[in-house]
Amino acid sequence: NASRQETKLMEECDQLIEIIQQRRQIIGTKIKEGKVVRLRKLAQQIANCKQCIERSTSLISQAEQSLKENDHARFLQTAKNITERVSMATASSQVLIPEINLNDTFDTFALDFTREKKLLECLDYLTAPNPPTIREELCTASYDTITVHWTSDDEFSVVSYELQYTIFTGQANVVS
Repeated sequence: NASRQETKLMEECDQLIEIIQQRRQIIGTKIKEGKVVRLRKLAQQIANCKQCIERSTSLISQAEQSLKENDHARFLQTAKNITERVSMATASSQVLIPEINLNDTFDTFALDFTREKKLLECLDYLTAPNPPTIREELCTASYDTITVHWTSDDEFSVVSYELQYTIFTGQANVVS
């Protein structure tokens, strides 16, 4: 009997370990997928920022070139064009300056194993609960009702017991 129980214990523990390893792999994959998605978003944000910097640098460079212009008529033509571009860039600053989210975290992957740890720590060899003590002085019977009172000294919280009774009919005994 002890050998059988040891074998059963090993099998049950192996199954628990297998379940934990499977869950570890599944959750690890989800975290990696989330990381890839976030890295893609950040790469897109970096690309948008680089584009914005390139546009701004180009605009600044053109403005500097026009400031060096000695021909007044040509300066006025280029200055008007640059002024319009600066006005458009300023008006559409939401387009030029991309949205940057540095607070993108893995909060959706918060793991709490407190309950599972407690369950595993409470894992123990169980025995069947002691049978209750029937208090015959409190038991009653009527035509269609039987009331049975009992007490239990057991440390387990037993919710119910199966009650079997026999009806003596004279011909045969019926067990229910």
